[in-house]
Amino acid sequence: MKLAIMQPYFFPYLGYWQLFQYADTFLVFDDIQFVHKGWVNRNRILHQDPSKEWRYITVPLRKKSQKTKILDISTLPAKLWRDKLLAQLTTYRKAPHYEETMALLGECLDCEEQNLARFLTRAIKITAKHLGLETEILVQSELGLDIGPVEHSGQWALRLSEAMGAIEYVNPMGGMDLFRESEFDTSGIKLRFLDPLIEPYNQRRDSFVPSLSILDILMWNPMPEVTRMLQSYRIRRSGHENRTGGTDGDR
Repeated sequence: MKLAIMQPYFFPYLGYWQLFQYADTFLVFDDIQFVHKGWVNRNRILHQDPSKEWRYITVPLRKKSQKTKILDISTLPAKLWRDKLLAQLTTYRKAPHYEETMALLGECLDCEEQNLARFLTRAIKITAKHLGLETEILVQSELGLDIGPVEHSGQWALRLSEAMGAIEYVNPMGGMDLFRESEFDTSGIKLRFLDPLIEPYNQRRDSFVPSLSILDILMWNPMPEVTRMLQSYRIRRSGHENRTGGTDGDR
């Protein structure tokens, strides 16, 4: 089993979903400290002012301590912020796939769940289905895994991979420095890194704004093109190119 592990993010960028495309199982890592000003409860979309690049869309949260875990955080009631967030997306009202993308967003927001982890996991599952991704989605805090001691941050993925019986673990390229390949080798688990190949697409702006929410891609591109983008990546081992995305058996 090829395993990907990520914190639950709010409509994350393309690379997050490419992990889904590559992995057999995606583990939502919610039993960990919330990072302020990270990607858990916010993401970026095009700014309504063409002279500016992007702005945030955000799920407002109740007050919390600095060390609160994601699974223990609550959102404000959706009725207080849902309409405002939907209104922010009218920036895209002239985009060719505005209606279907707003329908997806509306379905994800049509929920009274105030637990942040459960709210985001539900949105992830709905979006994965919309993208045609059939990867198994599991939630770490619901599995009761016995992972043993964790001595450094790169060992979380190793211990979880061991507990779940994975033969391969894939992580975004940006986190490469966290991991020690020898530890994975000792456990008989392949360590791989996904390097997204993100090509510019037409945003009807003078210059392309990269690394926005998946909502931006869905607004501007037909689903066959989105599917192609989901498969456009390189899988690397310790910084060296291994292979380009596809479906052959050597993973």
